[in-house]
Amino acid sequence: MTQASPAGPAAGRDLTGRRVLVTGASRGVGRAVVGALVAAGADVLGTARDAGRLDALAAEVTGPGRFEPVVADLTDPAAPALLAGTVARRWGGLDVLFSNAGVMLARDERFEDEPAGTLEDTLAVNLVAPHRLVLALLPCLRAGHEPQVVHVSSGAGTRDGMAEPGIGSYRVSKYALNGLVLMQAAQLRGEVAVNALDPGWVRTDLGGQQAPGTVEESAAGALALLREPATVTGRIVKDGEEISF
Repeated sequence: MTQASPAGPAAGRDLTGRRVLVTGASRGVGRAVVGALVAAGADVLGTARDAGRLDALAAEVTGPGRFEPVVADLTDPAAPALLAGTVARRWGGLDVLFSNAGVMLARDERFEDEPAGTLEDTLAVNLVAPHRLVLALLPCLRAGHEPQVVHVSSGAGTRDGMAEPGIGSYRVSKYALNGLVLMQAAQLRGEVAVNALDPGWVRTDLGGQQAPGTVEESAAGALALLREPATVTGRIVKDGEEISF
């Protein structure tokens, strides 16, 4: 495992004024990342399906940065254009896409026991939606300052994770997402940095209450990655350290 460069409030890129779109912003890791970004001075658009949760988040976050909620369902074919239009009207360019929205729709021990359609529905949210969103946002990202895309992946979708039992469709979706990260990083090298974040096993609706980690720890890891220079691309990072895909 390779140690990433130190990152923290006093190290790396200043996030003040960075224009950031966060998906899956209304709960869990996304919610914690929004709070940390606003506290660091970033200008944040946060999107999710639940308007009530987004409004509650808007009332909760504090700091020198700004937050505006945008309701969208990323599986809706119209959502990428809606979000790209919102970004273009608000900023004209985008510095960071933090692609966090994801689902785990079954926890069966064996893939053959998962309900019919689980893999297809999981891929729609965890792989296809991030792909479509990056496509729609490319003009805004190219107009951004040292633009970055961070796809929230999982250790469950690494090569080692694929050998573990259970959550088969979720594992496959994150394995495929890691491939998307590598492809986008290679094809956008020199234009947009693209990396994956493993947030760890954290106590969220998805991770469950038995998980050992916290969303605050995941948010700290996310901000450490966002403070990295634009030359850092094509990597998967956990807790400030590069890990293996």
